[in-house]
Amino acid sequence: MPERPMQATGVWLGNSAWPSGSSPGAFARDVFRLERCETDRDRALVFNKWLLRCMNRGPNMRLPGLGGYIHSADPHLLFTSWGHNECTGWGWVATEALQAAGMKARRAVTNDSGHTFYEVWYKGLDGKEGWHAFDPFIGWYFLNEAGEVASCEELAANPDLVTHPRPGGRERLGHHPERSGVLHRYKVGDNLDVVQPVKNYELRYEMRPGMSFSNLWKPQIPELALRYKEGEEGAHCDIAFYDEDGKPRYPEHHPYWKHYVWPTGRSSGISGGEAVRWHGSGTLRWEPLLYGQAMTHSSANAVFENGTLRPTGAKKHCEVWWHIKLPYLASYLRLNVAADCGGGDLIGFAVSPDAGRSLHTLYWERSAPPKLLSFGPDSVPGIKGMQEFWLRCDISTQSATSPLRIRGLGIHVGYQVNMHILPRLVPGANELYLQAEKLEGVKLTADWAYTHPDGEKVERVELAKSGRSARSVEPGIKKPDDLIMRGVTVKCLPA
Repeated sequence: MPERPMQATGVWLGNSAWPSGSSPGAFARDVFRLERCETDRDRALVFNKWLLRCMNRGPNMRLPGLGGYIHSADPHLLFTSWGHNECTGWGWVATEALQAAGMKARRAVTNDSGHTFYEVWYKGLDGKEGWHAFDPFIGWYFLNEAGEVASCEELAANPDLVTHPRPGGRERLGHHPERSGVLHRYKVGDNLDVVQPVKNYELRYEMRPGMSFSNLWKPQIPELALRYKEGEEGAHCDIAFYDEDGKPRYPEHHPYWKHYVWPTGRSSGISGGEAVRWHGSGTLRWEPLLYGQAMTHSSANAVFENGTLRPTGAKKHCEVWWHIKLPYLASYLRLNVAADCGGGDLIGFAVSPDAGRSLHTLYWERSAPPKLLSFGPDSVPGIKGMQEFWLRCDISTQSATSPLRIRGLGIHVGYQVNMHILPRLVPGANELYLQAEKLEGVKLTADWAYTHPDGEKVERVELAKSGRSARSVEPGIKKPDDLIMRGVTVKCLPA
């Protein structure tokens, strides 16, 4: 008889007092709920505020593909995993989020400079319906004569709205005025209306027994964060905390950013050397051998016993595959291997992005591997930028008396995650929740770890059956920066 399935599908966790990080659309819908928005005008303005609060300014996201590196055009990955971009990426994220949340929104791109805005259609306080332009890169929006956010068309017709801005518009996203090129960027008479279809899907964890996903507000090993290119460590934001006059920039966001800033590692570039926000990271950890053959995608000539793996006999090629799925973008792979090996025995590991149709060798030797095999973020081959891959293990021997055996295998997959949309604790009532579409032979736990003025604390939510479990937590703080979020971890265990 087939073994009973052991898995958790459609897993997600969050805090109802903080916007969901599962998709741009879910994020926008939660922002509207938390801010008690009543009109589309309210929704457009508060979304602009929260987009700045929860997304970084940084380089364009690039992924391996098509024989080289390609730019990502996926607003979900840009927002949930990468968490930063320039004007085009911010425009993609905003347009996806607002449309998925039921708003009428579009991207507008200047033909001359390629600069991106997003526009939202709503009725202003003056009673007029129309487009209203927000600049996701420089950070400004400008007010028209009626005190409403101006459209690109209005900015083109009346440049004075830019050169003599009315009080009430937003301020720049960290650029010094002499380097922002703001006047050039507002030459918007040649704007292109870009159609952006709504994707409207949401991230979920797919888990097997023994898996844990730990998401950190600060990378445990910063150099292993997914990098844009060689020489750029981690993923720093370039929104500085103080402006060119030494005044606080965005003081309403400081309580949410205060504990999550570190100096940049290089002095060149925007805000070089200043303390700016870092990007979060996470790690999937799994020891599949502890749970035997039931955890494999496929296997041949394999014997699983007491948490070990060996071939069925001499001259039998043992081949085992495990399937790894992530909600976020992978940045590195580490294999912690313990093996017994005789002379001439073969041990190999490889990865495949397509269920074995193509294969990329990581290690293939007639000797026991080192205790730690590390690949990434810049290793070739590697798993950088993948959300799904298959790991293959090969072992074989020529001798009937060989000690050949894999005694332990730890799979560690690092990934990049936008820390600003992780479910943090805030003042007041926090409803922490854990949900799963289906639990088969497993149970789940989720732990929120944080530093409180009274000491280190962990809040746990457990889920033993399909559905949703929630727990109310009152941290007893007055300001968001009264505590420091450390990590949130979801684990899957046998029921």
